[in-house]
This record gives sequence, C-alpha cells and structure tokens, in this order.
Amino acid sequence: MFIDYKIKNNIKQMGINIFSKNHVSSTNDYLNYSYIRDQAPIIVLSNSQRHSRGRRSKKWVNFQGSSLGFSLCLRFNKSLNEYSALSHLVGISIIEACKILGNQGLTIKWPNDIMQDNKKVCGTLIENLVDSKNSFYSMIGFGFNISIPDNLMSFIDGCPANLSIEKNNVSLLAGTTASVLLKNILLFEKSGFTPFQKKWNESMYAKNRNVIFKNKNKEIIGKLLGIDNKGNLQIQIDKKIINISDINYSMRLLG
Repeated sequence: MFIDYKIKNNIKQMGINIFSKNHVSSTNDYLNYSYIRDQAPIIVLSNSQRHSRGRRSKKWVNFQGSSLGFSLCLRFNKSLNEYSALSHLVGISIIEACKILGNQGLTIKWPNDIMQDNKKVCGTLIENLVDSKNSFYSMIGFGFNISIPDNLMSFIDGCPANLSIEKNNVSLLAGTTASVLLKNILLFEKSGFTPFQKKWNESMYAKNRNVIFKNKNKEIIGKLLGIDNKGNLQIQIDKKIINISDINYSMRLLG
C-alpha cells in the first residue's frame, strides 16, 4: 500500500516512532542502521521493497500499492533466551489486531503464518540482533496481502489470498498490530506464557487434523494437537505424543 498520513498518524498515536522511505531493499534490512534501530520502538515504512524476504531466505512478493509491508524494531533489556515465545506472541497479536479491525476468521499456521479460509494472508520474519548479554534488538517484518489482483496471485508461493478488511481500516493495521504486540509482550513479562497457550490453541490452523512437518531431511507425520505451556507443538503419532520447538519446520495438511 502507498504510505499516507493516515497510516503515519495512527502509528504516532500508538506512541511508536516512524521512519519512512519511498524505496528500500527491505524494511528489515534498513534496521541494520543503528541510528534507526536505536529509536526503538520504531516502525520502518516503505512504498516499495525491492528485495523483501520471508523465513528461510524465501522471497516475499511485495506488490507496490497492493501489499502492506513494514518492520517493527523492539529493544529488550533481557537475554534473548527469555523470549523464546516471541514468535508466538507475534502471531497472536496479528490475530487480535485484525479482530479489532473487523476480521474474526483468521488462524495461525505454525510458526506464525496467518491464514484466512485455508489461504495465507500475512507472513512474518523475525530477525534478532544481540546487543549484549542482557539486551537485544528484534526486527519483526510483516507482510499483508491487501488488494493483490487475481492475475498476480500466481507469483506468490503457497495458497495466498487478500486479507478481508474494510478499506478505511487498512491505515490502522500497522499501528494496531504493533500496539497489540507491545501490550502482549508486557503481559508475557508479567505472567509468562500461560495466558497465550489458550489463545494460540483457540486460533491454531489445522488443530486435530493430520499434518506433515518437514525440515530439510526430517519428516514428521501425525495429528496436530496444539501447543503445550512452553509453546512446543504437540504431535500425536499412533499412541505417542512428540514435541516440536523448531520454528524451521514447514507444515501442510494431509488429505
């Protein structure tokens, strides 16, 4: 989407800094500049990302004027190990933000793809930069499909679709998502992961369905049960339950 004053004003109202450029390689890459990163929390906006990317270095197709891509940079004054659930919080926060803006039908596909009617409408990329033993930066890239024409959908991997959202609410999407995530991080720091286990399981894509997980040469086939109180996926294989914590596994439905 083209970045306008409505998007910027909404972000400012949430108490979050903004950096905006017309063209960048990717908004996550722009956070390599310390003078931008040190303004965290800050959102980097751009009308065009020439080399946007997703997880595992996959290319994320960003159609100028039809996609909403931005990056949120946060600074944590604790060890990176204490935020192993950050990916879960991001996914839950997108679901909750979209509910606020009128879309009640989204689910989370492991680890944090956002699905609508079995099609992907949003992807995320989390990259962390350790600053010291007890502090780190997290650069969180968001890519929403908003109004991509049908003839261009074929250029996107997987089964993509546009997010169902009223046109007037598109300008609220970045600010609302970031604000909800910041509130969820505070709740996580206060109460741990327990409040989020139920939320994740309620919004989980393919729960109680037979699925296949792949990561390089590893393959796991079983019934998806949900996540445990530590955020690990639980898969039932015959009468045995195994846990998956590696977010590099990709998942698809069987049958």
